[in-house]
Amino acid sequence: MNILIVSDSYPAFDRSSYELRFSRFVQILAQTHQVTLCPLDVPYMRQELGEAAVNFYRHALIDQEVKVADSGLVSALKSDSFDTVIFILFVTATPKNIAAVHYWAPKARLVIDSVDVQFGRYQSKARLTQDKRDLDHAEQVKLEELAAYREADFIIVVSEPERQLLLPELPQKRIGIIPNIHPMGEFTPTYARDGKSLLFVGWGAYGPNVDAVLYFTKEVLPLVLKEIPQACLKVVGGDYPEEVINLNGGAVEILGRVPEMQPYLLNAYISVAPLRYGSGVKGKIGEALSYGLPVVTTSIGLEGFGLTPGKDVLVGDTPQDLANHIINLLRDPVLHSKISLSGRQFLESNFSEAVVKNRIIEQFIALEAAPRPWLTLLWRRLKSFLRQQAELHLLWRFRT
Repeated sequence: MNILIVSDSYPAFDRSSYELRFSRFVQILAQTHQVTLCPLDVPYMRQELGEAAVNFYRHALIDQEVKVADSGLVSALKSDSFDTVIFILFVTATPKNIAAVHYWAPKARLVIDSVDVQFGRYQSKARLTQDKRDLDHAEQVKLEELAAYREADFIIVVSEPERQLLLPELPQKRIGIIPNIHPMGEFTPTYARDGKSLLFVGWGAYGPNVDAVLYFTKEVLPLVLKEIPQACLKVVGGDYPEEVINLNGGAVEILGRVPEMQPYLLNAYISVAPLRYGSGVKGKIGEALSYGLPVVTTSIGLEGFGLTPGKDVLVGDTPQDLANHIINLLRDPVLHSKISLSGRQFLESNFSEAVVKNRIIEQFIALEAAPRPWLTLLWRRLKSFLRQQAELHLLWRFRT
């Protein structure tokens, strides 16, 4: 297939689990298809990361034999005949952008990769806060997100729970699962780790992470310190607000953005992910498991993985339950080693690059073979023809 991928930027594969999944997704498709990537907001990426970083990520795509079309969506659509157009995140699949695809490529299959179903995250927050503003915001995002998905021929989600969230709303749509991809990290055994070090990893501009750090430091960590005074929490991630930065001191170390995650993942004793709301498969948990770092999390953090509580991961939804799991791991190296090995083995069997690569290949073989709804296709081609005729014979008059 000839595939056009539309995103907000080039995949910055070394900055987050979402970007890594995006990068590998593009790379795997490019191995068996002709792929062009169209980034819609390179100036913002340049402002955030700098010219050198943008050039680095752009050339990484070119080295993978991915064409880059960075002159806008219409220019990209006019440059070639595409069989499939994939929007990364529903927010890039605006009505204007979808109309452009239908106009310039009416025969193309339209795919939206949700990355995570965003209204699910906002509903999760609203259930926690019971704030009417949060409830209204979740409903508004849901309306906008579902409107985009209804235009798609194929929707990609990262987990079965998210697929189940969409199915009642979109019963006629094809919804496939392509999970996060986690390269297997270097393994450090229990005895070689810092026996008192807790690690939280997450971007500080993401609301669920801010809530998790505040919740943990105020309600969970004091319970741990009461039993094990030497325990300490390290928080890695940039862009945290002042209320989190001000926690720095004593048993809490706010490290901000670090040049490389590996040393922290190899040295820490426990990864904590006390998330109280959110959606999707949590990259911080998969990353920790790939290094054999035991994870203590909540039911929200567990969503989408298929991990077995008590075997692959430890789960608690109250401050005392979370604290008890941490204390037990700190005191019991046999339990620590058991959770470490089991979690890592689970991740390798379900989220390694080889496993997800096969999933991507299977999904796109099925997409290519799927029959096209002739009425939908006819309607798209008719709209494209009528718009072209209007452009040719009528609309030009209003531009002179």
